[in-house]
Amino acid sequence: MKPEEKIRQGYIDYILEHNHPPKSVYALCKSIKMKEDVFYEHYTSVNVIESDIWTSFFQDTINRIEQDEVYSTYTVREKVVAFYYTWIEELKSNRSFIVAVYQAKKDRGIRLEDFKVLKSFKQAFQDYMTNLVNEGLESGEIAERPYITTQYSKALWVQTLTILRFWIKDHSKGFEKTDIYIEKVANLGFDLMGKTPLDSAFDLVKFAFQNRMS
Repeated sequence: MKPEEKIRQGYIDYILEHNHPPKSVYALCKSIKMKEDVFYEHYTSVNVIESDIWTSFFQDTINRIEQDEVYSTYTVREKVVAFYYTWIEELKSNRSFIVAVYQAKKDRGIRLEDFKVLKSFKQAFQDYMTNLVNEGLESGEIAERPYITTQYSKALWVQTLTILRFWIKDHSKGFEKTDIYIEKVANLGFDLMGKTPLDSAFDLVKFAFQNRMS
């Protein structure tokens, strides 16, 4: 196990065992039997570890789906759904940690600063989704809309947070309700981003205006 992986896992284990994050680098290093100078080669403080954990969940998800040869043949809609399914599978192995962190923050009241731990994950996610949106625009799966197209990745981020919250509260066998929720939410999102009769009407009006005869 690489040092940064050992630190992340140690942080997770510490929270599960003590019901709160380590209050100092010393406390964490003592629990994982690591010298502080080794810790500082990878992290500046314990406060940045949770952020890196969420980013690692995302990166591990991307690595898994891109190793699947079939993934490259998927439509953009299918790629997004595949991401969500694989992401939830990745989170399952750390569900106790995620639920514990969520519950602790909920009990004391969710604060704006709580979302800062997701900042790096959010940026990586939106970069990934922006590439998929561009792919969808080229294939015609996603409609080009002035002022709105650039907001698609942000909308998908909000969608991701709703999926995470649903999964945390899901107690169905095998989290089968989350699977259903993912499919319905993703399909709704792509139905909204795809071409609608209004888009066709707008295209017709635009064409007629640009080619009006005097």
